[in-house]
This record gives sequence, C-alpha cells and structure tokens, in this order.
Amino acid sequence: MISDGSDVTLREGETEETACKCCGAPTTVVTGYLEVGDLSAGWYTVGVTLGKPDHLPLVRLYIGDWTEGAGPDERWALRIGIARDGPTLLDWPETDTAEVRPVFTPLNRAQVLGTPMEGQLWSLLDTILTCDSRL
Repeated sequence: MISDGSDVTLREGETEETACKCCGAPTTVVTGYLEVGDLSAGWYTVGVTLGKPDHLPLVRLYIGDWTEGAGPDERWALRIGIARDGPTLLDWPETDTAEVRPVFTPLNRAQVLGTPMEGQLWSLLDTILTCDSRL
C-alpha cells in the first residue's frame, strides 16, 4: 500500500441496484475509489440490503496493485461487516476464496489484526464511511 491512509481522498463511483445472492432481496451496491494525489490507493464496494436486519452492510476493500500486469500476490481484499456497534473484519467464505485467488489474495482476520496493515484498514474504512455521500 502506498499510504498509511491519512492522506487518502475518495472519489465516488457507480451505484448498482441488484438482488441479494442468498435471498433475492433488493440490494444497493456502491463503488468508490481511494486515491493519494494521482495514484490509486485502492477501491471498494459497499452492499446494503434494505429490509433485512440479518444482512449487515458489507464493505469489500481492495488494495494493492490493480494494474493490468499485476498478479494476485500484489492485490489484496478484505471484507468488513458494519453492525450497529461498529465494523468487524470478516473472514472470506471458502467458496469465495477459491473463486477469487486467481485475481487477488483474500485476507482474513488473522492475517490483518495486530499487523501494521490493521491501522491502514481502519483509516481507509473511516474515509469510506465518512466521505462517501451515498452511505
């Protein structure tokens, strides 16, 4: 990652209306981009399924080198559930892990918590939740 997260700015991207994969309920997914000057610090999606209290809003944060020549060892992604009492870093389901490994490395809680990346993660999440006007 090219930043500790404190100098990152946010650029809002697309908004998509879709159906929840597990129950078919209407779901809104917003995309945004995290930048440090002219450089990319990553991108994210936030999915919200309205009317389903058992479905936490889900942030997927993608960091690393997402240029065409980069491989999965240079790209990482994290999943963060947003509950009433705050965000929680989530592990990737095994079915998703196998599917995404050719594109990026999915990081689980044990790979992030207690590491230098943890502070960056929470700083980026704070930028997303406070600066994206759609959330």
